This record gives sequence, C-alpha cells and structure tokens, in this order.
Amino acid sequence: MLREQFARVKPKNVTSSIAGRYSALGVAGTNTLLELFDGALPGPRRLTGGLVFSFEHPGSVHRARELLDTGPGIGGEYELVTRTAADTGDVHPWYHMLRADLGADSPLLMFLNEVTGEYFDSVSARRGPDGELLRSGYLDAAFGTGTGDRRRLRDITAVTLRVRPPRAARMADALGALGYRATTSPPGRPTDADEPTYRISGPGVDITLVASTTGAEGVLDITTDLHEAPPQEQEFVFGDTSRLVLRPDGTAHWTFTPPA
Repeated sequence: MLREQFARVKPKNVTSSIAGRYSALGVAGTNTLLELFDGALPGPRRLTGGLVFSFEHPGSVHRARELLDTGPGIGGEYELVTRTAADTGDVHPWYHMLRADLGADSPLLMFLNEVTGEYFDSVSARRGPDGELLRSGYLDAAFGTGTGDRRRLRDITAVTLRVRPPRAARMADALGALGYRATTSPPGRPTDADEPTYRISGPGVDITLVASTTGAEGVLDITTDLHEAPPQEQEFVFGDTSRLVLRPDGTAHWTFTPPA
C-alpha cells in the first residue's frame, strides 16, 4: 500500500558512523522524508528515533553551528560526511552534518544537515533560482518522479515525540536559537505528560515534545497533508505498533509505539 498508493518508497542499506550498518525504508513526500528503521539498531547505545532538518541555502550549516555554540550553549558535533562511489571507489563529500548535543545517553538524535553542492549536482538534483539546494529537487533525484501524481502523500506537517524533560528543554533551546517559536503547556494537558509539554513552530512543521520521566522516548506520531483526500476514513495497521489513518479532510495521522 505504501509504495502503490501512499508515497514514493525506497529501501536503503548503509553504514553509519553513528549507528553502524543498518537498513531503512524511506517514505518521501514533496519536501519531507520519513525513514523507518529496524527496531534494533546496532551501536553503542539504543537509538529509537529523531529529527533531521535540511538546509537549502549553502553555508547555512556553519551559521547554525555558531548559533548553537553562542546562543543557548547547546553545542553540537560537526562532521563532513563522505560517500564512496560504488563504481570507482572514489571518496566524495556528501553532506555537512551538525548533531545537536542531547546528552551522551540520548536514544534520540537531532541533525541539522546540508547536502554539499558537489553531491547535489552529481545526482542531477534540481536547484532553485538562486542556487538553493532544494529539498524537493534532492528527493526527486533520489526517489524519482513520474507516478507521484497518483500517490497521496504531500508532506509531513507535524510530529510528536516523547522525550525526557531535560532533553526536551535542550531540543527546544536548540530550535529556538534557529528561529523556531516554542510555548509550553502545564503537565497533564493536553496529553498525559508528567512534565510541561513543548509546542514548537517553524517553517512548514509543528513539533510537540511530550516531556515524560517514564515512557519510552521516541516518535509517537506524525501528521501529513495529502494530494488527494479519500472519500471516507481509511485505516492501515502495521503489526502491533503502528497505525496509519487517511482522513477525508485531506490529512493523514500515523502513530507509532517507541521501542522500550
């Protein structure tokens, strides 16, 4: 159903300096991407999910690094990630990765990434009128086009994560330094959180951080808009931990149970 009706879908098998070798399934909209990972990622710590933000203006990642260091003092780890060409074995710069410091024990990751111009052009991705590294152009190059008009997913518009309270504050501070707006709700409202809930608004997306001292950390749900709304509600259930509902109002709601 995902591939035929919902979105452009592509599996990948990669080796990461963070998580080792792993498999993921990419589910692409116009500008945003959901990656579904195996529930038992390898690595020195258990990873359960995270957020990735992609810059379209070259040089933005270095400005973001300055803002994280000098603003809230969150700090981050910077790396120029390379990729080895399968045919020649040559190593090429792939993307700039800035990982916000969420604590050494964090099962969540938050990346601020910028694809290099060299890699962007090497895959014939479409740039913007002023040389922007368009996210839509990159996804078209990576996932292809052609039959997208009959698939429903447009883009992710909201995401909810359950997070430990100190980590929620750090994530809110980091995004605040980049211009996102954060508000808080008292414990117990509107969810069963035992700590204040952060609501963070930015370009094209709303992020809710449900601060909890007990529940498993991870992505709880995403909301998307759709190119075409179904005439009535449609529900798809993936095992015991995931449920996707397509709504007649032109949105979809996808829930997840984070691995304990």
